[in-house]
Amino acid sequence: MTPFDKKDFLPVGTIVKPHGLRGEVVLEIEEGYEGVLDDPDYLLVEVEGGLVPFFVSEEGIRFRTTTTLCLSFDDLDSVEKVRPYCGCKIYVPKDVDKEPESNEEFNTLIGMTVFDEERGKLGKVIRVDDFSGNVVLTILYKSHEILVPLSEELIIRFDQGKKELHLDCPEGLIDLYLE
Repeated sequence: MTPFDKKDFLPVGTIVKPHGLRGEVVLEIEEGYEGVLDDPDYLLVEVEGGLVPFFVSEEGIRFRTTTTLCLSFDDLDSVEKVRPYCGCKIYVPKDVDKEPESNEEFNTLIGMTVFDEERGKLGKVIRVDDFSGNVVLTILYKSHEILVPLSEELIIRFDQGKKELHLDCPEGLIDLYLE
């Protein structure tokens, strides 16, 4: 068997951690590559510098968020068997013809400081997810991640020059993440 040449493949994500007790893993997919993993027969996992094919089990892939998914590989049926692959990069063939999609409109929000009408300064936007047209900001507030839906009704002021976003968050929303 000839080894796979990395120049023929795209890195699209990373195995983050085991999920459950039956060998499932959580993959974090780089933004824009979600579509390349709709129904693959196999994925290439970088192991000790080389690419090794891992066949996706019949259960397939289940998306948890737009950039996070769960899947299980054939022959990896326990936490002990998948744990060594945590942190490994996932590759797909370049011929899938999918380059990262541009999401510039939302990416400009990353790093903005968010203020809430009631609480004042919350923190910075660390991620923006688009769930079928429903944009959700992930804000780092102290040591907590807070998810806030972005809708016109919540925006009080947007100052791109100062990199500030002022919102009127729904009552109790922030408290959900602090309990």
